[in-house]
This record gives sequence, structure tokens and C-alpha cells, in this order.
Amino acid sequence: MAQNWLRITHQDDKIQLSWQRGYESPRFASEVAFQQPFDEESAAELRWYLEDYLQFPYGIFPDNAVKIEQKLHHWGQQLFELVFRSTEKGREFFQEATRDELG
Repeated sequence: MAQNWLRITHQDDKIQLSWQRGYESPRFASEVAFQQPFDEESAAELRWYLEDYLQFPYGIFPDNAVKIEQKLHHWGQQLFELVFRSTEKGREFFQEATRDELG
């Protein structure tokens, strides 16, 4: 069964979206500048949560994890806006992916 793909490629300070329906050739959006939306503290918190905490979720660490989990929604919104709402093509690709049940 053919699947649809929405890809985000990050290289250096740019991101590029591509959309592929089934076995068709992929279509590409223009590259857009990627500016890190996290300050150093937020990036360190996210790294800790994804890399360290999930390996050792015991002791006093769950309290810190809850604080970070509360920030995940906001961080996700920031990244979504940057990737899918910064260009018309990005919005178009996201709409196609959600309409065609991205596989």
C-alpha cells in the first residue's frame, strides 16, 4: 500500500518541507530560515527530559519533569508555527497531509 509522506529536513540554519503522495515524485517547498525558538535554558530542559529523564524517571526527577511537560505544548506550538505557518507552501503541505491522512 502506498503511503503519503510529509518530511521536514533541517540543515544548517534552514528547513525544507517536502510532500509525497504515494509513489509520485515528491514536491518541495522553498527553504525557509530556521531560527532556534528555544533559549539555552529551554533547550537544556528539553534535552534533559528527552535524553536523561526518560532513562531514569525516579527519585526527585518526576517533579522537574512535570514542569517541563507543562511547557511542551507551548514549545510544540512555536515549532508548528515556524514550520507550517511561515510560508504559504508550508500551510498547503500541512493541509494536504491532514486531509489525505498522512501515512
